[in-house]
Amino acid sequence: MSQIMRLRVILDTEEDVFRDIEIALESPLMHLHFAVLDAFGWEAGELASFFQSDDSWSRGREFSLLDMSDPMMDMEGDDDNAADSSRKDREMTQHTVGDLIPELGARAIYVYDFLRMWCFYVEPLQDGQADPSVTYPLLCHEFGTPPAFDSKDADLLMGMDLDLDEDGEDDEPYRTGDPELDAYLDGDDDDDDYGGDGHLSIDDLDDLY
Repeated sequence: MSQIMRLRVILDTEEDVFRDIEIALESPLMHLHFAVLDAFGWEAGELASFFQSDDSWSRGREFSLLDMSDPMMDMEGDDDNAADSSRKDREMTQHTVGDLIPELGARAIYVYDFLRMWCFYVEPLQDGQADPSVTYPLLCHEFGTPPAFDSKDADLLMGMDLDLDEDGEDDEPYRTGDPELDAYLDGDDDDDDYGGDGHLSIDDLDDLY
């Protein structure tokens, strides 16, 4: 019979928001990845990683969603290939929940979306034997309402020097840094050799030769 672990997954946010999930230790980490997102009501589609952790919540060994190795390493020396192979072995599909959290007292960190950097703290509450009548992973407790997934988007725009109009669009013309090119883009190039803002006619072409 499989051994399961009840994990408390705590979202790093101002409000207390967490979910308790029961999952078999032999389950691939990919299953825990989807279980966490489903428990918090978020859709999959962004990069993510699990990290082994300790009492101070520092990040240790990483288990990534995708193979983050460099394919060009295959063309280099044996030492580099060995290191590259090691990185491939850290994919979620290659490891189980038991590899991440082998026992009570262990901890882990889950990061979802490396742009918004949603961070979750994962700690085991108890272990036991799986119930044959239950389908795992199982969401067994919910506390708090998680924020919207895109609620950090405003923070991402902070610090950007954007001069937007009332419609949220940039009301300043595009600037390249080149005075002559910027003047051309503005349509006010006073040095037009062909008559300023006017248009050439066929008769005007005679004056060019």
